[in-house]
Amino acid sequence: MVIDKIGNINNIQEPGRSKPVSRTKETGRNDSVEISAEAKRAAENQQYVRIAHEATDAERAARVREIKGQIANGTYNRFDDDHVVEMVADRIASYLLRK
Repeated sequence: MVIDKIGNINNIQEPGRSKPVSRTKETGRNDSVEISAEAKRAAENQQYVRIAHEATDAERAARVREIKGQIANGTYNRFDDDHVVEMVADRIASYLLRK
């Protein structure tokens, strides 16, 4: 059995020299980043979660008592009507887009 010239091993080519890259002129354009409203809301929600995790049990209990008192007095208004409608519409749209 003769094993000879496997896979064209005798024709190995030396790498050639690459051509120099010419530098281009600066165009003067600036990059910019725009953060979406959804990303801003997510960051805000994350901040609330962080604050809630850092709060002590006494602070949370005091806040719950305060809100319960406002609800009992009829002065608690966390959401205005437009905000509630927008929130419900967003959830419906999210649900429909997943299907």
